[in-house]
Amino acid sequence: MNKLYNITIRYEQIRAFILRGMQAGRLETLLATAVAAAEEAGAVIRRYFGGNRLGLERKPDGSPVTRADREAEAVIRARLAAAPGGAFDILGEEEGLSGPGTRWRWVVDPIDGTRSFVRGIPLCGPMIGLENTADGRALLGVIHLPMLGVTYAGGAGLGATRNGAPVRLPESAALPDAIIATGDVAAFREAGRENDYRRLTELHGYVRGYTDCFGHGLVIEGALGAMLDPALNVWDIRASQAIVEAAGGAAVVVPSKRAGKLDALIGNRALVAELDRELGFSAR
Repeated sequence: MNKLYNITIRYEQIRAFILRGMQAGRLETLLATAVAAAEEAGAVIRRYFGGNRLGLERKPDGSPVTRADREAEAVIRARLAAAPGGAFDILGEEEGLSGPGTRWRWVVDPIDGTRSFVRGIPLCGPMIGLENTADGRALLGVIHLPMLGVTYAGGAGLGATRNGAPVRLPESAALPDAIIATGDVAAFREAGRENDYRRLTELHGYVRGYTDCFGHGLVIEGALGAMLDPALNVWDIRASQAIVEAAGGAAVVVPSKRAGKLDALIGNRALVAELDRELGFSAR
């Protein structure tokens, strides 16, 4: 049985399991709530973008945070807490975990790509995912790029969309015809995956650094064939994982060598299977 077939069967089994635990109609309502929350937060982000009132600070891990991050997360939390059908736990990058301990949990990155945001680079925005805390699987996701006016959304059994138009990745793609993206080189070092980066660039001549949620969005719409993105927080990947799978792609997400982080390989099913095999990505 080949790896692509394995990935296909695994996704169908996961989708069936998810829908047994949560009805598709309810998931659709929750997805609409997440889209509204992300786009409302996007309005906050646009007000700060390119200005001099960012209130830039450094968090203990050295990463940047701004007023826009905090205000955008507050907006998202308020929307999600009022979601029809009951409130779930919320895990956000800036405010941490809140809630009574629910099976379903929202994971929120108010601005994925804050380093870009503070430099006036418009390739950033909110990411909202809903995960099953029993197994960490992604149920639905939203990525909003407020400065570009683009919203990706999708969920198990619901398909995926770009600005409301359906998106479906092809069943296969040839590696020589594809562009493969990577996260930051520093992230590969952090995850102990420098050899993966070197092997990828030896294997393929069209490797480009479309990072953060912008890169994930390009994978979802099929502009990029696949993306390797190591050393992620859970809020950096759950939304993308859900949307890529809903679009007919594959997401291989494994624990990173960096404690508490995740390494991800997302994209076209055939390319993900090929790169997983060539790099030994999930076997490490």
